[in-house]
Amino acid sequence: MKQLLLASVLLLGTTGVALAGTIRVENGDSKNHTIELNCSGSKKSVEIRSSTTASYTFHSTSDSCEIVGGTVKFPTKKLENNQKWKIKNGEAKPN
Repeated sequence: MKQLLLASVLLLGTTGVALAGTIRVENGDSKNHTIELNCSGSKKSVEIRSSTTASYTFHSTSDSCEIVGGTVKFPTKKLENNQKWKIKNGEAKPN
């Protein structure tokens, strides 16, 4: 009986675990950019450093976040896990 109770508690505890998404961004501009995100109701801001290529992780209860602002123009309204982007002249394109 104790094992069944313990298994039930562990199962319920893992259902609310937050997911994370990671995007890879190559910034070809010589200035920093920001991306404002709404991830499952929480506002997030990601700073993309100038002239770098890096991975950025966002934490959410899904594997995507809605783009709500920032200094980069994206051709989509959401960032999703495992996407790769290249920024040039303030515009992002799939890479």
